[in-house]
Amino acid sequence: MRKLIFVMSFLVFLGSCNSSSDLVSSQMKEVQFQLIDSLVVESLSELYLVGKQEESGRYLFKDKFVNDILLTDSKGRITVTPKLKGEGPDQVGQPWGIGFAGNEIAVKEFSAESKVHFFDQSFKKLRISEPLAGGMNLLEVAPTRNGASFLEINGKSLLIGSDPNAVDPALMAEKEQNPGLYEKSTNGFFVDVNSGKVKKLNIYPDSWQPKKEGKWVGPAYPFIAASSKSKVIAVLPRIGDQVFFYQLVSNELIPKGETLINHPKRKRGLVFNPEDDALLYPSFFDLKAGGNLFLIHFYTEVPRDLYLPMKAQGTANGKNPEFIDLLRRTRRSKYILADDKGNQTPIEELPIEGQIHFIDANDVIYIKPASKEEKDYNVFYRYRVKM
Repeated sequence: MRKLIFVMSFLVFLGSCNSSSDLVSSQMKEVQFQLIDSLVVESLSELYLVGKQEESGRYLFKDKFVNDILLTDSKGRITVTPKLKGEGPDQVGQPWGIGFAGNEIAVKEFSAESKVHFFDQSFKKLRISEPLAGGMNLLEVAPTRNGASFLEINGKSLLIGSDPNAVDPALMAEKEQNPGLYEKSTNGFFVDVNSGKVKKLNIYPDSWQPKKEGKWVGPAYPFIAASSKSKVIAVLPRIGDQVFFYQLVSNELIPKGETLINHPKRKRGLVFNPEDDALLYPSFFDLKAGGNLFLIHFYTEVPRDLYLPMKAQGTANGKNPEFIDLLRRTRRSKYILADDKGNQTPIEELPIEGQIHFIDANDVIYIKPASKEEKDYNVFYRYRVKM
């Protein structure tokens, strides 16, 4: 019997494509940050920014487990606090993912089918999508991660995203080696916002090295995100050193280019052993899209020679202060900015200590500071960035 894998991702800290000979050039400069202002939301819940509607300036927030949802105006003043969780006609049994879809709000349910519910801005339900999934393979709790991008293109309004549970459960049989997953998986999806119809697709690029070589590196579920202005779609497998760029033509992903990812704190070419603990590899954690820029997020690896002795002694856990200190010093959150041509710039350090929650259509980055003080829980600093 298959087992549901539960990943507490927020605890990590405590189509064909061009061949590799056609790699887009990359550049290594320092990102410049310019502070614009701050956005303050008065709520006792610890909030995560998940969406901005550009026309109205409204913002959409959720808490870690999507129990609290807030809609605010452009100044962060709360305007709507819907009771979304429930079995009523304008509710969802268990909300999970949430974001804007043009003038509507899209809420993905946590269920074996992972349907998307569409609401107006008064949170009156308009329609429900076809199922995205046919079972539960994986549950990830990653509150800063958005599972889908909204894209208006060629007269269509689409949600473009990925979901590990969209993979056919038959492909998830317990096997030590399963490279066929890369050929047959359909964990990417397009959802037509107006009709709710779903198209599923394989988003493991043909020139991604493990797929090309027939090498098994675990599921390595790719992220996918669409830039709202340039209309470019990026795909980022969690393992490896490549990011891929596409254009959408007649609901098909047409390769535009690819590039090797560069960051001074990320060792390139590391061999990934799927039997190793995830902490030992600098895997990618998220991919966000703005208007023209993409934000790549990864965690640096924990050195094997420091981690393995603790694991052997049974002290590699949250009760051991030395292990917590090891994670603090070595398992660091890092980011890279890339444009729609594949040019990239590493972010070695954020201008303030914290996490990037969001990048909007104007490529403004929202950083929530790392603070234990209650007054700072829902302050988001807005920065203009230049590569």
